[in-house]
Amino acid sequence: MRRLSSSLRLRLTGAVMMPLTALVLVFSVITALVNHNTEADTVDRVLVGSVRTLSLAYNSPPADQKRLVPLVIHLLQRRARPVVHYSVYRGDTLVAGDPSLKPPADYRADWDGVTDRHPPATFKNAYRKTPLVRGYLDPADAHYVTQAAYLRSGTLHGKPVRIATEMRRAYGDDRLIAIQIADYLDDRSAYERLFLRQVLLVGVAVLLVTGLLFWWAIRWGLRPLSDLTGQVEAARREASPAFRMEMADATPVEIKPFVAAFNGLMARLERATNSLRQFTSNASHQMRTPLAVARVHLDVLDRYGAASPQGKAALQDIPHAIDSLEQLLRQLIALARSEEDGDMRMGPFDLSEVAADVIADRAAQAPADIEIGYDKAMVGPAMAVGQPGLAAELIGNLLDNAIRYNRPGGTVTVHLYRREGQAMVDIDDDGPGIPEAQREKVWDRFYRMPGNSATPGTGLGLPIARALADRMGAQISLADGRTGRGLCVTIAFRAE
Repeated sequence: MRRLSSSLRLRLTGAVMMPLTALVLVFSVITALVNHNTEADTVDRVLVGSVRTLSLAYNSPPADQKRLVPLVIHLLQRRARPVVHYSVYRGDTLVAGDPSLKPPADYRADWDGVTDRHPPATFKNAYRKTPLVRGYLDPADAHYVTQAAYLRSGTLHGKPVRIATEMRRAYGDDRLIAIQIADYLDDRSAYERLFLRQVLLVGVAVLLVTGLLFWWAIRWGLRPLSDLTGQVEAARREASPAFRMEMADATPVEIKPFVAAFNGLMARLERATNSLRQFTSNASHQMRTPLAVARVHLDVLDRYGAASPQGKAALQDIPHAIDSLEQLLRQLIALARSEEDGDMRMGPFDLSEVAADVIADRAAQAPADIEIGYDKAMVGPAMAVGQPGLAAELIGNLLDNAIRYNRPGGTVTVHLYRREGQAMVDIDDDGPGIPEAQREKVWDRFYRMPGNSATPGTGLGLPIARALADRMGAQISLADGRTGRGLCVTIAFRAE
């Protein structure tokens, strides 16, 4: 039981952790994608903003340029995301920066009148709609710009870079200058990988903590089952059908139906055990009597011989003892069959046909002074739900009882009719009947009414009949005979 409980904890933990792990992975991938897009957008904004700042410095008089350009470069190198790779070219002449950062291939020192040969860089701004003129707040700053800042990919010192480029006419000079700022892409990749590792580490930590907390929660939640398991283990060492699970006040409502079902099963097992013990005891007692009679008569034959008067009397009594034993065994087998758990398919059948066959068979075997009648109060078949073989055995058993316990010259009549949609069978006799005070006791196995000892019997006829009826879902009851005397046994079969 402990192994099963542990397995249940593992299955419940796995059932929660597997989708949670998938959720963490999906969250990590989405976070990495969002971070990649955010990082690319941020760096591109920094590059474009930086190239415009440096471009503005060259839109000043030459005296101011000497003072502003170093200040702008210093500021770009000191910001949160420093920009250190830049170049300013006038034609083929490097004005400032890294000579390896060459102008684009379509760059010309002399302006050919084409404005914005490449689409300028634009960025989404969902919060403010600030009016800009080619990226500048002041239209005068954009007046001499021939190519507004745009982004392109390239290489620098053998490594891939992202380059922001802007072209303008410098202050007091008609020639164009190419202003460029670049950022290595491997820096972005390194940052994104670091960020992804951090996200995954946080996800793994969350999974570990969640798994431990959930494992503890399952152990706490399954504690009532562990307590019940302990009770079963203790009862297994001292097996008893009287065992019942005990529920505490705090037992969860989901477990209470299981406990109730288990206790109900144990109650049925206890009743079955007691019934089997009583059945075995009674059966052994009933079998002992005819066996003892037969043994005594065999001893008489052995002592006096078959030709002696005692031997002749013994030979006459032995068949009665054997018949009693045979009848007892036959009824014990019938009772065992009626209580089998095997598959017995129920279905519609013609009850009138079954009843007619049984009556014809019993009429041929009944004593000559017992009259057997059949009354069918309907036209056509009497359809009922059950099993024809069990129905025949049930009706035959009751008919045997009515014949055996009837008075000399008595009458037994089988009535077949319908009532409230059910197929009904009455076995009515005018014998001594069963007093109303005894009608509940006769359903007990091996019970025989006082005064019936002269009639051979085992006390199993009616219990077998009830077991057969229960198995088919039929109802059986006892009442006074229809003529006011005797007994009427009524069987109500389920309707089709």
